Parts: sequence; C-alpha cells; structure tokens
Amino acid sequence: MEKQKIYDHFTKGLDQEFRGWIGSEIETHFIDGNGKPITVDCSQQIFRVLVESGWKILKRKNSLITEIEKGGARILYELGRQNIEIATPPAEHNFLVEVIKLLLAELYAAACLCDAYPLFAPIMESDEDLLVIPDERDASWLELDGRENLTPLSTTSSVQFTLETKGPNNAISLLNDLADVRKHLLFSNPYVQDKIWRKYIQNSNAGYKKSRYGVVRPNSIEHYVDLLSVHDVVINGKLVPFPIAEQENIDLFLRSVWWNFRLRRYNDRLCIEVRTFSRRGDDQIFSDLLFFVMNHYCI
Repeated sequence: MEKQKIYDHFTKGLDQEFRGWIGSEIETHFIDGNGKPITVDCSQQIFRVLVESGWKILKRKNSLITEIEKGGARILYELGRQNIEIATPPAEHNFLVEVIKLLLAELYAAACLCDAYPLFAPIMESDEDLLVIPDERDASWLELDGRENLTPLSTTSSVQFTLETKGPNNAISLLNDLADVRKHLLFSNPYVQDKIWRKYIQNSNAGYKKSRYGVVRPNSIEHYVDLLSVHDVVINGKLVPFPIAEQENIDLFLRSVWWNFRLRRYNDRLCIEVRTFSRRGDDQIFSDLLFFVMNHYCI
C-alpha cells in the first residue's frame, strides 16, 4: 500500500460544509424464553419478519440473510449469531435519538414474535460457540486468527458513534481531545470488552502488534498515516507488510486497525468512530450520546 493514497483518502474531495451529524451502530444480544442465546434459525426468523414488514435484503451468505436495509438504516449480524446490529444513517442529534428509538422498537417487536428478547449486557455469558462470519473482513479474520481466538469477540456487544468532523485538522484535534477525556467517557459506562480485545491481540495466530488496538495521539494527518503504516495488511487470510501489500481496499485496511478512536471516510465526509462504549440499557445509549451533544467539537 502507499501512504500517499491513504493520505489522499483522508484529505481529497471532502465536502467543506459542516453539519455536525452523528451516526450510530448499536449491537444487541438476544436470548430465547429460556435465557439462552438465540439460534441461527431464530435470528434468521427475525430477519424474515422484518423483510415481510418492508425491509429489503441487502446481503446474503449462501442461504443466510446477513444484512437488511430500510430508509438508509441497516440491520445486520455482528460476529455472534445472537448479536444483531442496527446501523443508523447520520443525522442531527435530536433526530438521531428518535431514529434510534424507532429502530430499536421495531427490532424488539420482530424479535418478540420469534420468542427472542434483548439482553442488555456487554458480554454474553455462554459456553456455546456463537461465532458467525457474515462478511469478507470477518472471513479473513477467521482464517488468520483461528476460530478459538476469534470466538470470544462473538460474546461482546457494543455501541459506536460516528462523528462528522470539519476536516483533517479538526479531526486530528478531536482524536487527541477524545483521548484526553476517555476516562470520563468510561466513568458511567466501563468498557469491559477491553480485556477481551487485548487478549485477542495477544493470543491471535496472526501476531498483531499490540499498538493495533488502543488509543493514538497523532499530531497531524501525516503522522496518523505513519502510525497506520507500521501495521501489516490482512490479505486473503494472511498478514502482509504494509510497504509490499497490494491492497486497493483502503477502507478494509482501516477497519482492521482497532483503535478506540479512528478516522473513517464516508463518501465526502471525514469522520471519527468512537468505539469504547459497552452495550447496556437503552437509556445508557442516550446518556452516552448526550455527552457528544454537550461536548461535540468543544471537548
């Protein structure tokens, strides 16, 4: 890969209009009437109920429905068969709260028809193998890491916010501000998945660098790209050194570096993903969102 291409990915052709929009990804564990993680058949039934109510199938893996869409929102599998994610379209924060409430209510109602109920907990305690592999990135992880090492991640459930920035300089400033206030972010909602992620990095067959997970403090976009470039690129289930990696899918590479706060580009918007919230009750989602509403861009 070329550092210049990643630099251009973060800096070229961005829309200069700032809207302050926020997106979210909300994962939820589901259990059956006996308190057990729902089966693949049950989760598929939930997807089918939603499709019958107007959602469109976006992706399949063999015979399984793995992602559906309606009005810019998506519902999909995370790594666990019992872990269903809602991804909202970006919106102004007041509107986003209502969107989240409506989408969660629709998902819960569909699940209830299938004798499935939300479990508001960041970790699913289970001795079962819950792992499902819904997309290309996850398939590469499985081949690279081995099922035993990847499986613990299938027990976790998180909430992520994606914050629109004003451009590269503002994005770098926000990354450092977020690193400074990370303890405050975690005060009311401790990120218990942290230990699982660090164990995964340590035990993976891949031999990842420890710095592939955690917090970074770049002083510029160039520095951020330099920090990325020390990490190998996952290609066809193997790690390839960055300088010789023939990988044109920049976004796939960015998604495989698991920093707590990381840059992503969505169309012509440079954004920051905030990835340090555990999934607890719905009220906690809105409390965490309120933090960004009150402090967004002026932390």
